[in-house]
Amino acid sequence: MKCLLIVDLQKDFVYPDGALYSEGVEDIVPEVLKLIREFKAQNLPIITTADTHVENDKEFSIWPPHCIKNTEGWKIIPEVENELKNYHLRYNTVKSRYSAFYNSNFEDIIKKINADEFHVAGLVSNICVLFTVEDLKSRWYDVYVHEKATNSYDKELHKFAMREIKEVLGAEVV
Repeated sequence: MKCLLIVDLQKDFVYPDGALYSEGVEDIVPEVLKLIREFKAQNLPIITTADTHVENDKEFSIWPPHCIKNTEGWKIIPEVENELKNYHLRYNTVKSRYSAFYNSNFEDIIKKINADEFHVAGLVSNICVLFTVEDLKSRWYDVYVHEKATNSYDKELHKFAMREIKEVLGAEVV
């Protein structure tokens, strides 16, 4: 089953007042919304992930505090939520590290919907997108990363991630 995976399109990453906002990352939102509409039109599953932390999370020794559960910055951006409102094939998982597989119900969702082909969009291309794609490819899933629907705080690291995804992991960059 083909599905769309939207990684961490949360207020703390996408909006200028977000804890880990980087200028220009929001440019992917129209492309992500286009993908959502395409997948909905085909009646295909859509999975969103939410980076989720607690106060004093160990990850805050690497990054500033962000996406703390139940805060405004933790929420998926309203543009995505509005597009997915009442969509019967929408699934969500919360994760506490870079990969969507880590300490989450992501694998259960995959089994439930019988997913074997993932179209990936979201943030951040060289962190959560990259590590999730690595784990998907390690399980031999077909993966297509939509480059115009991903971004990073660092353009060079974004280019590196796209090369790594294509040349090392063997996923398609489209």
